[in-house]
Amino acid sequence: MRNLLVFTLAIVLVFSCKGRKTTLSGNEKIELTDFIEFFPESKLPFVLADTAIGRKMGDSALISHTVLAGFVPDSVFSKDFGRDAKPKFYALGKVVDKNKETYLFLKAATANRQVGYVLVFNKDLKFSAGMPIVRNSSSRDQVNIGTMDTKYTLSINKQRRGGDGQLYYKKDAYVYNSEGAFTLILTESNEVLQPKTIDNPIDTMRRAFKFSGDYVQDAKNFISVRDGRKAGQLMVFVHFEKNKGDCTGELKGEAAMINATTAQYRHAGDPCVLELVFTNTTVRMKEIEGCGNHRDIRCLFEGSYVKKKVAKPRETKPKGKK
Repeated sequence: MRNLLVFTLAIVLVFSCKGRKTTLSGNEKIELTDFIEFFPESKLPFVLADTAIGRKMGDSALISHTVLAGFVPDSVFSKDFGRDAKPKFYALGKVVDKNKETYLFLKAATANRQVGYVLVFNKDLKFSAGMPIVRNSSSRDQVNIGTMDTKYTLSINKQRRGGDGQLYYKKDAYVYNSEGAFTLILTESNEVLQPKTIDNPIDTMRRAFKFSGDYVQDAKNFISVRDGRKAGQLMVFVHFEKNKGDCTGELKGEAAMINATTAQYRHAGDPCVLELVFTNTTVRMKEIEGCGNHRDIRCLFEGSYVKKKVAKPRETKPKGKK
């Protein structure tokens, strides 16, 4: 009788442990299957609005940065939060395309910014792609909604009320492809197109190093190089728009000189490796390893750019002299 009681208690403990949800808020090592299982099952269509992404969430859905970094590269989030920010991460939902991909929906949040992402794990349960689908809006006249429909198409919908009272919208639709990236398949909008101004975030930084400067093809395709924090390092900002704007890419970060004329962008947590080969008047850019998180699928970081001459300040002659 006593042995039967012990056996029964053991069975109860086993099943209670199996039913207990794994906690991912700590720094302990987690198996990938436990990580994926942590996300609650969701039905399609999955809809995530900016009002929902802005709400506070409990710690039961919290995923620590240490745990997340074991499965998803930081580069997925660096465009929205930068490399030094430490957002909190929350599990939102999970959709499984049987025998194909697993889609995880994740919230990243700081005090001022909240972003909803979709993360894709392929049929072998390896991370393959990630992208933001909705961001919080501080404007009452703007609405942002991200959705996944029953055909696993992702749509990013933005609506705003213009000063003229007109309701403007833009919809971008994406599908995950066999090459491990999202492809833009549709854009709809009634917005009035405006000329795009490209902000160069490193423009005012020091440019004393011999290869520092701006290398251009045209106004929308350029590479800016500035002095790094120490010798042998450079700050680099790359922006390109190809195929009449259908394919764009942008990257900002530190590159290290690996020989007298060659620098490489290479960072832990980012699969991208970018090489820049300098002469006195040009730089040749080549994508060594996949930089898909920084560009569209149908183009690469590549090409030659000519160094822009810096206009010398005009000398002012003293008064009275000709």
